[in-house]
Amino acid sequence: MFGRLRTIKNVKHMEGDLYRVDYHANYKLDALLGQGIKNVNDLTKFLSKNIFFGYPIKMVENYSACSAFVATTPEGKLIVGRNFDYPKTGAIFVHTRPKGAYASYSMVCLEHLDVCEADNTMPNRLIGKIMVLAGPYACVDGLNEKGLCVSVLELDTDPTVQNTGKIPIITTVAVRMLLDKCATTNEAIKALEKYDMISSAGSPYHFLITDANKNTVVVGWPEHKMVVTNDIYATNFQLAPGKNEGVGFGHDRYEKLKESFNKTNGIMSENEALELLDHVKVPWVEGRNWATIWSIVYNISDFSATVCKDMKYDSTHYITK
Repeated sequence: MFGRLRTIKNVKHMEGDLYRVDYHANYKLDALLGQGIKNVNDLTKFLSKNIFFGYPIKMVENYSACSAFVATTPEGKLIVGRNFDYPKTGAIFVHTRPKGAYASYSMVCLEHLDVCEADNTMPNRLIGKIMVLAGPYACVDGLNEKGLCVSVLELDTDPTVQNTGKIPIITTVAVRMLLDKCATTNEAIKALEKYDMISSAGSPYHFLITDANKNTVVVGWPEHKMVVTNDIYATNFQLAPGKNEGVGFGHDRYEKLKESFNKTNGIMSENEALELLDHVKVPWVEGRNWATIWSIVYNISDFSATVCKDMKYDSTHYITK
């Protein structure tokens, strides 16, 4: 109870519809993983019972588009650049320090927590702060203290629905599991192999995963089978070989990333990484209801992050512990 109240009290406004929170409650990951989660409804039922005192809650997931890459600074520090593209919404930067697991940073789309400005439920109001308690299970990218960094990117093929008899897990719960329990990319791959992956929001995804040794892979589930490819940047088309290789969107952004890496050999400062994120952003245009909602550069070597909201690249926030 005290941890939940302390978390609610620690919700801070950064700017506009961007917030941050130091999370102190026990979100009971082991219990959740043990019972398995097949869909968002299963997740909300678990959270309602175990965190929200039986009060029914709602979580929302929608389609998204993204870009992500792994680079090295001139000083030799490892960084990950990431754009999250989505319909207009707020975001919250979540810092967790669970007992017996790794501390981490992660980004959460507020709409996924059923928190939005139109309903007057933003985290500057009590109901919005309360819904932040579900935040650890809605993250779509993050970095832990050991250097494992994960970014989720949408694909445009059939939703992943594995059914091999393993414990089921959905996309955002898998991200939380990796951040809390895995120190390296190899550990992350082995951890994912233990579960039957089921896509959240009815859309398939692949994960860009890297670690402090720059062991970088993209993990996907084409035709419901887990496949690991060696790539250091990704957008929203299938990179894994197979009948749907290349299917999806974001090829233009991918080519821009490729061109930049060919010129720089993947060496860039954090400011240059933000400039590259600016270069591959998705701007608001008439007739399209989504754009780049946040850009973030995770510094694996320093366990820090620099984030900006709504393509305001001249207004960034540096966060470290």
